[in-house]
Amino acid sequence: MNEAVAAELKVPASRIVAAGGRMFDSEDHARGVDFAKAVQLAEAKFGTLGTVGSYTPPKSRAKYKGGGVGPSPTYSFSASVIELSVDPETGIIKLHKIWIAHDIGRAINPVVAIGQVEGGVYMGLGEALMEEQEFRLGVHKTPSMLDYKSPTSLDMCPIETILVEEPDPMGPFGAKEVGQGPLLPILPAVVNAIHDAVGVRIDEIPATPEKILKALKLKSQGKDGRYGPVSFPHVEYRDPMFILPPWEGGDGRAVDQPEYTRKGV
Repeated sequence: MNEAVAAELKVPASRIVAAGGRMFDSEDHARGVDFAKAVQLAEAKFGTLGTVGSYTPPKSRAKYKGGGVGPSPTYSFSASVIELSVDPETGIIKLHKIWIAHDIGRAINPVVAIGQVEGGVYMGLGEALMEEQEFRLGVHKTPSMLDYKSPTSLDMCPIETILVEEPDPMGPFGAKEVGQGPLLPILPAVVNAIHDAVGVRIDEIPATPEKILKALKLKSQGKDGRYGPVSFPHVEYRDPMFILPPWEGGDGRAVDQPEYTRKGV
């Protein structure tokens, strides 16, 4: 941008400095432009501005499975409240408003961050209300992504997004993630709101009208008004393996490190 501003001010580029949101002549501080104007001059002269950078997070101190998930060694938190109504005759759900708060650490670009949070709301609602894999005789009923339902802007109710900034020293500029985290509280918020509306529990997503009606029927018969599995399935998990990456001398084989095994956790 120095060259573009220098051409505008008709001074050598070596004399252009930046401070206080401006770019100006170091020998005559009154002659300059604000930063937004400097960007416009540079893009008009050179085209779209861009650069390449990278961030290497400090090594996570966590010694448990999932302790170092993702590129950042810090965790964000989300909370959501959903207002909805349920028609007890049809089981159809109508969304009225969604509140979503996300602890982002530091919002480097608030507009993009809010877009990410609200995108997570869309994804969470799709998973909670619409997305389902069905099989017939071992064949996927809807193998095309064109039939994979997700909410659109026409389906959405108002969303109130709250960015909670609590900078974390482990993240770049204090920032935490704002990727898929905000979708996580949407599913429990939906099923809890259904329970608050009509008094039944849906323990299997998506929470479709058919499942709500079945739970309401059980409730009307004096039974437990729930739909879904009654317990978590038992899964035989293998002991975790620790494999060093090549740049740390690894050869693709597991390393005997008891602190990474289940006994050492």
